[in-house]
Amino acid sequence: MPEGMHQDINRIELQDILEKNVREFCEKEVLPVAQEIDRNDEIPKQTYKKLKEQGLLTLTLPQEDGGLGLNYKVYSDVIRIVSEYSAGVALSLEAHNSLALAQLVKYGSEQVKKKGVKTVLENSSPIAWALTEPKGGSDARAMLSYARKEGDHYVINGTKTFITHGYSAEMIVTFARTDNGITAFLVDARSNGVKRSKLEGKLGTRGPDTATIVYEDVYVNEDDVIGKEGEGFIQAIDVLNGGRIAVGAMGVGMTSSCIKSSVEYSKVREAFGSKLSTYQALRFQIAEVATENEAAWQLVLHAADLRDRGLPHRKEAAMAKYFSSQVAMKAARMAVQFLGGYGYFRGSDAERMYRDAKLLEIGEGTNEVLKMIVAKEIIG
Repeated sequence: MPEGMHQDINRIELQDILEKNVREFCEKEVLPVAQEIDRNDEIPKQTYKKLKEQGLLTLTLPQEDGGLGLNYKVYSDVIRIVSEYSAGVALSLEAHNSLALAQLVKYGSEQVKKKGVKTVLENSSPIAWALTEPKGGSDARAMLSYARKEGDHYVINGTKTFITHGYSAEMIVTFARTDNGITAFLVDARSNGVKRSKLEGKLGTRGPDTATIVYEDVYVNEDDVIGKEGEGFIQAIDVLNGGRIAVGAMGVGMTSSCIKSSVEYSKVREAFGSKLSTYQALRFQIAEVATENEAAWQLVLHAADLRDRGLPHRKEAAMAKYFSSQVAMKAARMAVQFLGGYGYFRGSDAERMYRDAKLLEIGEGTNEVLKMIVAKEIIG
């Protein structure tokens, strides 16, 4: 057997083992608390500890640094599986691994990377990624936060909002405008001048906290710059491309869960003397959504493959996230409709997924922005 083929087989076997372990972990540790996490809008510290022990907080961290070092195709598969059980837990893993941790790994110095990773490995604490501002969501160039250079320090002033893990994180990847452009910093959340307020009342993807963060004369060392001064915007675009692929994988997993709920209920519920599963109109809905979900998954895998190979993938990442989120919303509506009154009340997985799916059309770039990106890549 050729050496390359033998290596491919080994990779497939390892991926199968990883997928099996992740699914078993979710069955045991995530599914039983999924409704509780949604109800309380909080992921217990003990759950984060278990996620860390399973390696799910270090999915994108190289093995030599204590992580799993997954490529993006396998990483996307893990996010897909977790999303079938809890979109809230999946969002927490996605925001931490795809954005904050990925940026530290790819662009940070060894010193700043170790500083951030230490909080993950020792305290099972996700890292926050603070880009969005009250007056600049998808338009990062409109950023108002500013970092003033003073000797070997920077002084940050500004406000970030809708930041996942922003209230609980010990470390925050923070973007601010400097004299040479937008720059990324690793900020200790316990620093003087960092003020955080938790945002309550999220519609869905409840679990990971969301916060507004105010920086008032926050001092950070020159060594806490991620990469080079002025490169933050380029880093953010690259990191967001990866995040959009993972959000696409979330949509695929959530759609799979909605299909499963719809099919299971249709086989036991009778209407007018027949099981729902025998009605052609409902069978066609399942077939349509399942086909679209498979197409969404292929878009995700294609974008992930391009990223793994270091090839341009901005358009493909936008397509994957945009299409997958639409399919997830369609699937969630279908599941609630299938279950009728049982799907309309809290405590139903279909009701939870219905609320969860909406974020996919907003986070990591709204679908309107993603369509602008796709059009620009095609038309110019």
